[in-house]
Amino acid sequence: MPARFSTSSGAGRPTGVRVALVVAVVGVLLVLGAVLAPVLGVIGSADGASAGALDVPVGRIVGVGLLGLVLVLGLGAGLVRTLRTPVAWALTVLVVVITLVASVYPLLSTASAALEQGRDFVPWVTGLVAQLRG
Repeated sequence: MPARFSTSSGAGRPTGVRVALVVAVVGVLLVLGAVLAPVLGVIGSADGASAGALDVPVGRIVGVGLLGLVLVLGLGAGLVRTLRTPVAWALTVLVVVITLVASVYPLLSTASAALEQGRDFVPWVTGLVAQLRG
């Protein structure tokens, strides 16, 4: 009967676990390249176009990014250590979803901050118009 565990790296892993690990790595890289990079580019462009008038919540964005990184690394460590295919696929889905959420969060957070800033701007413009009318 073949040994269930092996001291060599990956030799005793079921094929499903190895495939799940590859899918997780490719999924994370795709999300980072296809979602996070453009989102940060859009935010940087919007901030530059508004000459810094847009309040970008950098602290919250960095905090969520770090939290996402810690979660992805922790789940990735579990993915590397598991020998069960269903657990590996569940961890793969969690890793990719957490990466996606952490990558979209900067856009949602900046949009929310811009809306709040716009709500503060409208009464100022209304007051200015009223003051100019006399």
